[in-house]
Order: sequence, then structure tokens, then C-alpha cells
Amino acid sequence: MIIFGKDERTQFDDIRGTLSKSVCKRYDEATTYHDGKWVMFEPTDTSEFDDYMKLLAIKRKPNRK
Repeated sequence: MIIFGKDERTQFDDIRGTLSKSVCKRYDEATTYHDGKWVMFEPTDTSEFDDYMKLLAIKRKPNRK
């Protein structure tokens, strides 16, 4: 599960064109709560792993050292 806050949802929209249709569909169908959009991903094979890495990069803070 990945929870996307307001700023992260904007970042998702920025990279939407690089993601698979199934990942975008799961994102679009997820419920939006007061604290963000909660998206459950259930990997069944490795075909979407690159997309998951892109999504996790949105959540990860850059190393500022």
C-alpha cells in the first residue's frame, strides 16, 4: 500500500504517462481520504516492478548530503 498526499498526487500526475495502464487504473479506483489517496498494489509478477519503483521514488525524500 502506498498513501499519496496532496503533493505526491501531483507528482503522480506528472509521471502518469510513463506508468502502465493497470497501475493507473488502480490509482484512479482508489479511495481518497482526508489524509491522501490510499492505493493497494498486489504484485503478481515482476512486470510492474519498474512502475512501483517510480511510485516509491515519489514517496522517498532525496538525499540532501
